[in-house]
Amino acid sequence: MNDPVTDQVPDTYVVADEPIDEPTDEATLTSVMASYESAGFDGQFAPTDEGRVHCYSCGDDADPARVELHSLRRLEGASDPADMLAVAAISCPSCKAKGVLVLNYGPTTTPGESDVLLGLEDRRGDNVLPGAQAPDEAREG
Repeated sequence: MNDPVTDQVPDTYVVADEPIDEPTDEATLTSVMASYESAGFDGQFAPTDEGRVHCYSCGDDADPARVELHSLRRLEGASDPADMLAVAAISCPSCKAKGVLVLNYGPTTTPGESDVLLGLEDRRGDNVLPGAQAPDEAREG
């Protein structure tokens, strides 16, 4: 049901003062990051221009092959499909901090981001995150 004022579909509906999540293809970066944070992935990481993963907890720049990928969520901008992001729940090989890494993919990705995304050690089979905390997770098919 569209909001009568904005004519947009809300992400959640409120029934008896309790929010009920509705499945939607319009998940926001904020909602995905909040879901990962509630699962304990509260640190921050960033890709470097050299294709490494920078951990803000310990300051290490790690080779992506040493960084464990626990969950991956792809997002596309509702108004611009070129706004494509990969949100990864990862852990640092040096200090074991768990956190989130946000990468562009598609036409706006940098060579460094591409190297990081392709090089992460896929540990999603370890079931670290319950399905509800990794909604619509991207998996190869």
